[in-house]
Amino acid sequence: MFEPYKLPENPPALDQHIAVSQQDAGKIYKVITKLSQEIELLPVVLSQEGEVIAFAELPNATSAEHIAKLIGRIWHEGAHRQARELIRFEEETIDEADDRTNVMLYSTHITGAITLTIGWHVSISLTQIRAEVNDVKIELLRILGAEEG
Repeated sequence: MFEPYKLPENPPALDQHIAVSQQDAGKIYKVITKLSQEIELLPVVLSQEGEVIAFAELPNATSAEHIAKLIGRIWHEGAHRQARELIRFEEETIDEADDRTNVMLYSTHITGAITLTIGWHVSISLTQIRAEVNDVKIELLRILGAEEG
């Protein structure tokens, strides 16, 4: 049977910088591109402290950087919380057209200061997003040589 889920006792280590090699970045890019394909080509950004590590299905690096900075700020503001994932509904300017758009962001803590964020559309259930991200999180932890914590 299933074991009861144990809530974390401490906030995630969002101040712990994780070194990511070029070789790991290449592997990570493949993992998040596959994730994006599995969830109807939604945009995916892996970031650390507001800086992009890799992204998929965004029009350009500027859009990825904007999402990374936004999500970095959100995680930083909640650094004392024990949460390991968040959903945020924002009105933001994402691309260079200066058009404001409503954005739903699902973000989960991977390890250290690394987070994975998906630009989420309601056409896909949160249950599917969470299941796909959980599989990717395990693979990212393996690439980064980190223990799940």
